[in-house]
Amino acid sequence: MEKHISKIDGVLGLLPDELSQPIRLIPDLERMRIQELRLRRDKYLSATVFDKEYFIRSDGKLVSSFEQAVRVSREQIETLMKRALQCSVHSYAKEISDGYMTVAGGCRIGFCGTAVMSRTQNVSIETIKNVSSVNIRIAREVIGAADELMRSVFSDGLKSLLIIGVPSSGKTTVLRDLCRSLGKTARLSVIDERNEIAAVSEGTAYNDIGIMSDVFTSYDKYDAIMTAVKVMSPTVLICDEIGSKEDMRALEYAVNSGVRLVATTHAPDYDSAKRRSGVSKLIKDKVFDYACVLGTGSLCGKVTRLVRITND
Repeated sequence: MEKHISKIDGVLGLLPDELSQPIRLIPDLERMRIQELRLRRDKYLSATVFDKEYFIRSDGKLVSSFEQAVRVSREQIETLMKRALQCSVHSYAKEISDGYMTVAGGCRIGFCGTAVMSRTQNVSIETIKNVSSVNIRIAREVIGAADELMRSVFSDGLKSLLIIGVPSSGKTTVLRDLCRSLGKTARLSVIDERNEIAAVSEGTAYNDIGIMSDVFTSYDKYDAIMTAVKVMSPTVLICDEIGSKEDMRALEYAVNSGVRLVATTHAPDYDSAKRRSGVSKLIKDKVFDYACVLGTGSLCGKVTRLVRITND
């Protein structure tokens, strides 16, 4: 039976009391199902459950209408940002320019506002000011989320697997649980660019990613893959959200070095993934033994299609 471990209660400590208290009043079962919390300046506090957005009332009720929902102020967003940044903007310069940060427990805080462009690089965002919206994506461990794939793909040995799905389809959750299972017996290098898989804080991984896993946190993906292959000698390389040309170059190097690959990519279905630049070449070259597609909504994290690429 799947065991859900949500990190939402840890995130609540970053919110002002006027926002955290209504969320704490949400019944436990509903609160554990929350995928995202959204704060919009001078608008209303909301939560995403199974890809549907609900507004949150002061009594903890999730409702479809905003009329009685908790209103979010500029000051409350500023308080959240200061706490997330630990009052040290300079220490999080890269995260601010990227528009998101990962906090202890693996939850990702994404935000938007007014971009301030670099004076030396016209296409580079130096920082973001006047934050107007915040999206807190709740990390969760779902112990057993990868059991089906372990039976259907890895029952007779290590394989290379591509996990396909749209945003919020559970790709990272399934990938994390694969780390937990595969990392019991195989040497893994986990490329955790956004710190969403392992939830590393001060060198300690707070998610169960297996006893034989080595984590590369906040590295550039290309550098992490190249370094992992050269210095950690992994049996399996774990990588979330591949797609760029740089990713492909590094992954081809890893595969040519004899490393198995388990990765995720954004696409609604297998045929769409086959048309994606870069990913299509890996599929065509049969780098992956299998590809699986994850569902959404009530099928979030569930395999809706499994393809054996070597027979495709």
